Amino acid sequence: MRKAPTKSKKKKSNFSHLFTWLFLFGHIIALAAFVFSLLAGIIPTDQVWVFSFFGLIYLPLYIANVGFTALWIVLRRKFWLLSVIPLVLGFMIFRSHFNIHFSDNYSKSKEDLKVMTFNVCEFNHTGGANHDVYMQKAFAVIKNENPDIICFQDYSLPFEGKYSVAGLQNLLKLPYSANRNYSVYSNNISVDGVGILSRYPIVATLPIAVDSGYTCLAADVLYRNQKIRVISIHLQSYALYKNEKVILSAPRTFTQFDEQRIKKDSRMIAWKLRWALRRRAPEARKVAEFVRSTPYPVILCGDFNDTPASYVYRTISKTLEDPFITNGSGIAKTYNESKYPFRIDYILHSKQFKSLDFKIIPTKVSDHNPVTAVLKLD
Repeated sequence: MRKAPTKSKKKKSNFSHLFTWLFLFGHIIALAAFVFSLLAGIIPTDQVWVFSFFGLIYLPLYIANVGFTALWIVLRRKFWLLSVIPLVLGFMIFRSHFNIHFSDNYSKSKEDLKVMTFNVCEFNHTGGANHDVYMQKAFAVIKNENPDIICFQDYSLPFEGKYSVAGLQNLLKLPYSANRNYSVYSNNISVDGVGILSRYPIVATLPIAVDSGYTCLAADVLYRNQKIRVISIHLQSYALYKNEKVILSAPRTFTQFDEQRIKKDSRMIAWKLRWALRRRAPEARKVAEFVRSTPYPVILCGDFNDTPASYVYRTISKTLEDPFITNGSGIAKTYNESKYPFRIDYILHSKQFKSLDFKIIPTKVSDHNPVTAVLKLD
């Protein structure tokens, strides 16, 4: 005759049952959020923008779903099947956020092309330092990488003087340059927009028209007796003020603002995020169309102001290769004023190039980290 279960066993069984359902509920929420983050790269943000917020936190959502899947496997529950297909579909997006690459002791040869992209924050991220000291440090960060081609965004310098476009060209030994200002207005005194410096001759320049006040510039470069097209782009930013960035990056400092100010700034932040997401989508389509129509091998550099899970990245990179996936390692973080690892600065290239090396250079001379890639033209 079977013994009736004791009270302690019943309690244990009830607790186990409750534990299972709580974790299943958490898994379903994490899975739904993860599916929304996958949709962020598919649905144009000028049509439906809400999914893009989930795309911003793609990396923790992917890791959370991996964790839940592993938990169900350990507990021998079939719930692990819930996340398998989404995780497989999103694996390449995950690799554009985090990657493992074992170093092959690469050494650059003369025929290889080292490219750098850098949003320099108008060379004005001084952090209270003396201007000359700051400029020395900023120029030294660039010189230390010794690029053959460098693309700038938020590029603001006078053409002549000690710390100028000419001074930077002399320091880097990059005699050829192309610039385009953010506004229609331009002068012969300074540049304020995007720029390209090159060790190789620039034989033509082409603006890429976008509707916002931001701008994109293409330069045809004569490299190894062949034309290649180098593109420097800066897509619409969120245009957040310092106090708005504080609310996003350091919520513990809320106490230094009054309640009404927080509510007002929070509403403004939400409006700016939606506004920028909608503006970047058509910009991305115009850039992608320009890339598709280019008759030469392409190197595209710039500040997308969006993550690898975004519609912007997916649209522009559709016909291009991402050297971080090939040669990058670790968590890709290019925006350094946030504790969260946002990757918003990119180097992409057409299939005629082979990626040999990729690095993100930590620095405090800008709110962005410079990115470098070494490419070889096949």
